[in-house]
Amino acid sequence: MPLEESRPMKTIAISSIFVLFAIVAGIASTAPAAFADHATASVSIPAGTSVPGCEETKECYIPYTVTIDPGGEVTWSNDDSAAHTVTSGTAKDGPDGNFDSGLFMAGTTFPVKFDDYEPATYPYFCMVHPWMTGEVIVQAAGEKEEEEEMMEEEGEKTFASAMSADGSMNVEIESDVPTAGKELAITVGFTDADGNIVEHVNYDIGAIQGGTEVLSESAAHAMSEPGMHITEPLTSDSPVDVQVTILGIGFPGNEASWTGPQGDVVSLQVVPEFGTIAVMILGIAIVSIIAVTAKTRVIPKL
Repeated sequence: MPLEESRPMKTIAISSIFVLFAIVAGIASTAPAAFADHATASVSIPAGTSVPGCEETKECYIPYTVTIDPGGEVTWSNDDSAAHTVTSGTAKDGPDGNFDSGLFMAGTTFPVKFDDYEPATYPYFCMVHPWMTGEVIVQAAGEKEEEEEMMEEEGEKTFASAMSADGSMNVEIESDVPTAGKELAITVGFTDADGNIVEHVNYDIGAIQGGTEVLSESAAHAMSEPGMHITEPLTSDSPVDVQVTILGIGFPGNEASWTGPQGDVVSLQVVPEFGTIAVMILGIAIVSIIAVTAKTRVIPKL
């Protein structure tokens, strides 16, 4: 092919690659966050809470603490066989009048919309079983934006996801970039094949960096919010291998009734520099180069 003809084709090939790269990068940068804002929250009263003991692990209400935006709604579900209350205040000082479910039976729910509440922490308890306690945090308006700014200042985030063996559930993790001498915060969430959040997932989680175990937790429980886990301080900036074992879907203490994938082991990796989106963009760029090269028989020199 004459030189004067190959140059325009070469230019077009290179331009096409960069245009495609820019489009993909734009889509990735505007993609929604992996997990939703604090507009709603769910709290479960698990089986067995009518007997003392759950207070030792703060699992009389699961989760013990929920964070909600002003105007958001928290819904409590009574998954125990006994009747309970959700009463704001403390067992020591008594009800404070902010909200009270009254006695609500097994299998029923109690919603509260926090549209007229000042940003604060609202403790609550069960008047029938006073050892049962929990708290709702109403975060101040604009606090979410401040948290996001702090996260940006702290550094980049990495994302990874993998599917269970039966294809019914996705395991999604988010974390900071591995840094020597620092702990690694890892959040774990679960979605179904349609991208909807799967609640009440029980799982074990472990993490290894360079052959050294930096995290090992058993019987974790994720509701509508992702589970949070902190590793030991890392010894290097190298990748961290995360392994999640799905134990089943259901309430703690009712293992016999758990559903969904059980025993599935899902492996993911926290990569130092290239998160999932970066790898995806790089992969598309490489494929584009190959496709253009094959079509034009011109090897672009970048």
